[in-house]
Amino acid sequence: MKKMKLKEQSQFFIRGSDLLENGFTLLEVLQFLANLQVDQHQRFQSIIQELQAGAPIHEVLLKHDFDRHACATIYFAERHGFLATSFKECGKYLLQKDQDQKKWFKLLQYPTVLFCVLVFVSILLHTLLLPRFQVLYGTMGYQPSGITQFILYVLENFPYLLFFSFILLTIVILFFRRTLNKKTVLQRADFLASIPFFKTFYKLYQTIFLSREWSFLLKSGFSLNDIIHIMETQAFLPLMRETGKVIKRELLIGYSFSEAITNISFIESEMVLMVAHGEKNGRLDKELLYYSRICAQKLEEMMMRFMMIIQPIIFSVIGLIVAIIYISIFFPMFQMIDSF
Repeated sequence: MKKMKLKEQSQFFIRGSDLLENGFTLLEVLQFLANLQVDQHQRFQSIIQELQAGAPIHEVLLKHDFDRHACATIYFAERHGFLATSFKECGKYLLQKDQDQKKWFKLLQYPTVLFCVLVFVSILLHTLLLPRFQVLYGTMGYQPSGITQFILYVLENFPYLLFFSFILLTIVILFFRRTLNKKTVLQRADFLASIPFFKTFYKLYQTIFLSREWSFLLKSGFSLNDIIHIMETQAFLPLMRETGKVIKRELLIGYSFSEAITNISFIESEMVLMVAHGEKNGRLDKELLYYSRICAQKLEEMMMRFMMIIQPIIFSVIGLIVAIIYISIFFPMFQMIDSF
């Protein structure tokens, strides 16, 4: 079966949320959606059969290639019981993710095409124009120097410079991935939370997930110890499992919950203050839910600002490349004319 697109997954969760809120059972929701989406009928029938066999919903969805983050949310929903709300949150998250991917594709589409054209033009200059310059210089006895010589050198070796830059970038990426794979899950999270600029997005992403799910679990009557146990026993989010173990060790020493999460580097420092305040006034579940929504809004605004900044930078770089190509064509000619 073909993997469901993000937009289709978001529609599944949003429609499912509406049906659950109107009294439908989960199996009735799946049967309804199977009849509604004919192209996904086989998938939904398979999901129904697996659920009737006793498989947990989060495992079934994960098996059918649903988004991993959404499956994690459903895993917690199976514990706290707010399945309709969690479906809605998953739908909103996947819809936003789909929109962000389309924005990035649209943002990079034209610059990528333009850059490819520039590379093609540069190769033509290297193979056609540069040899003519060299023949002309030899015929007229002109020896380029200084800036002209540098520009001609860059033009002559541009394909090789581009190739070696690509190889170097590939090596750096592979080395980076290999280094990350050697680290433990917590070390990897600590490292990602220390990368300038990226850490802001990473911390917000992790904070939104934890604060929202903890809020729902607390609202359902689970104790903090129950929440830690749930985090420890799940298998498909290693970072959450190891985080649960760290918090448990801190709690056993005698620290409060807010003190236990103080040293977790991949969440916002504000979350520690929110937890401490919620522990005092007994409204930790509500405060965490509001805080998760504030963080989600903040993350969306930051993504929009980042896209508005990155676009002019990309076009400026491409404009600089165009200018260099023009200079590489005309500057040597003007230099040669001035020398006679």
